[in-house]
Amino acid sequence: MTRSRTIAALVAVAALLVLASACFETSVEDGIDDSRSISVTGTGEIRAEPDIATVNTGVEVRADTVAAARAGAAEASNAIIAALRAHGVEESDVRTVDFYVYPEYDYRDETPRVNGYVFSNTVQVTVRDVEGIGELIDAIAVAGGDAVRFGGISFAHADPGALAEEARELAVADARAKAEQLAELTGVTLGSIITVTETSWAAPLVGLGPRAEFAADDSFGTSIQPGTSAVTVTVQAAWEIEDEDD
Repeated sequence: MTRSRTIAALVAVAALLVLASACFETSVEDGIDDSRSISVTGTGEIRAEPDIATVNTGVEVRADTVAAARAGAAEASNAIIAALRAHGVEESDVRTVDFYVYPEYDYRDETPRVNGYVFSNTVQVTVRDVEGIGELIDAIAVAGGDAVRFGGISFAHADPGALAEEARELAVADARAKAEQLAELTGVTLGSIITVTETSWAAPLVGLGPRAEFAADDSFGTSIQPGTSAVTVTVQAAWEIEDEDD
């Protein structure tokens, strides 16, 4: 009885192994053998001048009272907004990003005492006329006077997707050229593409705030150099190697 059960079990295992082998052979035949492929990385890069800029600016006023600090900041802020309007900046392109008021203390005595108040208001300005950004910064500085503050400049592209499309075309062409060369060098025939994945990035454009110095008079203007930025797309692609009898 035991021997019969053992023989039956062995027969069942053998049948399973035959079935598994058949399934494995079918999956390889119907699918793609990843071991017979050429994998490459292609890169495409497009460099372009920015067509949009972001300026962080605002006012900071110190006074003996909160009311006086607020009044001084409001006057300077209104003057800056008027200057922005005069240079074609739309209301929708100006956004408040920071606002605070706090007391300043004098710690020279044993007991700290309030020495005044600081009122600050910061806005983020989207500038669509990049070529005239130096003149705009000068106008802001004049309008805000000693109360004006600048928190840096950054540049970007209004339509980065269009640049990415161009870079993607270059990346795919680069990958295909590499795959075709590898196929030729190794004496095989390039078949259909198996997989393709993409990564992309844009180099940040940050303005050189410390170098954007204000002139002591109207004979010189602030010089801002936007430069260029690179939009890069990288693709990883794999092509099947065709059999000689295909």
